[in-house]
Amino acid sequence: YLNTFRTENIVFTTGSPNFVQKKTNIVFLKTHKTAGSSIQNMLMRFADRHDLLLALPAEGNFFGHPPPFHHSMISDPPDKRHYNIFTHHTRFNYDELRRVMPEDSIFITVLRDPVDLFESLYSYCKLEVLYRRPLFSFGINMSDEEIEVRMKSLAEVGINQMSFDLGMNPKDFKNPVKVQRYAHILDTQFDLVLITEHLDESLVILKNILSWETDDVVFFKLNARHETFVKHLPSDVRKRLQSINFSDQVIYDFFKEKLAEKIRKFGEKRLALEVQELRRRREEWAKFCVKETQLLIESEDAKKTSYLNSQVTKLKPRQDNDTCRKMTALELDYTEELRQKQNLLYLKHRVG
Repeated sequence: YLNTFRTENIVFTTGSPNFVQKKTNIVFLKTHKTAGSSIQNMLMRFADRHDLLLALPAEGNFFGHPPPFHHSMISDPPDKRHYNIFTHHTRFNYDELRRVMPEDSIFITVLRDPVDLFESLYSYCKLEVLYRRPLFSFGINMSDEEIEVRMKSLAEVGINQMSFDLGMNPKDFKNPVKVQRYAHILDTQFDLVLITEHLDESLVILKNILSWETDDVVFFKLNARHETFVKHLPSDVRKRLQSINFSDQVIYDFFKEKLAEKIRKFGEKRLALEVQELRRRREEWAKFCVKETQLLIESEDAKKTSYLNSQVTKLKPRQDNDTCRKMTALELDYTEELRQKQNLLYLKHRVG
């Protein structure tokens, strides 16, 4: 996407060296606070530079949520083309997504340790306002009804957030049999479930599934809280939050083991070499693209509506390179840019 050039002793290239056809039809179920924004940016840039069609909401960055995805939430693509990549927030509905995406689409999502996710969600979405208590005392002397309340804003957020995003009925969150059954169903629907705590290893597996190049899966951490605001929880609090987020924990553990199986089949030595190469390329891109990393709350952009919470870090890119700009772009801003690009495509097809 930069073609081939040399700058600062770094060579950037495009074109698969083994000429294997890259897979371009992908459904990414974007879950909350799991590094989803960074993976989404990677997929949006891939679609952008290959002129693929993104499934985009008419406005904003959500399809439904809390309602599960339905094919009526999206318009038909232009000139009998099909959508290539679906990567914006929705609640998972496999059958309905199959209706709007190509038959050979690769389905992926990402999961994170449920306690760390809930801590992040609690801070980022300011859930202490909803629950009227700090995270450390969440669940103590609270009724089931109080614990199960979900914040209704841009999307419904609360306990067992990954299970909710994955389309599971909240009535089943405490049922061990139904949770296990749902995990097995998801396993038949997703080609790969990435794990945040093993993200580089997950990306290498994904790269090979998609027949992509290393540079295709390079991204920066976007919309990540600054470490200053991360709460480190004592063991008793973690155990309590694990119990409260029961279905998330079961599903996470299930797919963490599934990833371990894929790694064993892939070959741990081969994986280690490819992970090393991915990290090397990411570091080179960062040196080339990122001028500085700034705490958003201290920057002039802190009041931008694109940011839900100003406790995140902001990457300031070099201004003379479009790829660097897109690698550091906010989800809403880049989504709108691509929406305008595709609207022009629609218009050309109507006029033509």
